[in-house]
Amino acid sequence: MGCEEVLALLREREAACRREAERLRGEAERIAGLLVVCEQELARVATACQVVGELPAAHGEAGSGRGRIPAPRAEVSGTVGSQAAEGTGEFTGRMLGVLAAYSGPVRCRQVVEGLGLEATPREVERVRHQLKKAAAAGRVVQTPGGLFTLARGGAAARG
Repeated sequence: MGCEEVLALLREREAACRREAERLRGEAERIAGLLVVCEQELARVATACQVVGELPAAHGEAGSGRGRIPAPRAEVSGTVGSQAAEGTGEFTGRMLGVLAAYSGPVRCRQVVEGLGLEATPREVERVRHQLKKAAAAGRVVQTPGGLFTLARGGAAARG
């Protein structure tokens, strides 16, 4: 094999390496673009998580009048309302017992599950309403993120 043949093979190899390097540069640019899009989406999702995390408190405050008396139950019979009123004190006591079992703030869903109820949106809202009433009475503390914890001191012990 002569010098000319070796030089031709080397030039051929050099051209192939240049093509591969160019292809990889294009792929790197494409991946960099995808990375930018992914990072933007990540930032949007993080913002959405933050906003949704704050919604239960805002929703509960804005919708508390709406969820106060469910229309179908109130219209069924007069005894349903009186039974509910009698059971509210017992229910609140059970709810405070669940809160006492946790060392820190918890979401309404955890309280619902602790009460042994099915965690449907209706039940979660019902418990949230009761927790907000207990918070207004000073028995429960609500954090800005929509978490609840048992109030420490005499307010929680009044039962």
